[in-house]
Amino acid sequence: MDEAILGKKALNLPAKDRALLADALLVSLDDEATKAIEAEWVEEAESRYGAYQDQKIEARDGKAVVQSIKEKYQK
Repeated sequence: MDEAILGKKALNLPAKDRALLADALLVSLDDEATKAIEAEWVEEAESRYGAYQDQKIEARDGKAVVQSIKEKYQK
């Protein structure tokens, strides 16, 4: 089936079916590289949490962090 036709048919599906299709497509892309990246993020999160527990870093309010990033990069 032509990709354009397939795409149009997919977009005409009900929202629930599109969500299920999108999930299935994303899962099909889940390869070893993705797993390796996820493992690195887990390691980073655990490292940061350990630093927080050891009082090497402080917790920051999420909204304040987002605001500071916006202020820094929206010049």
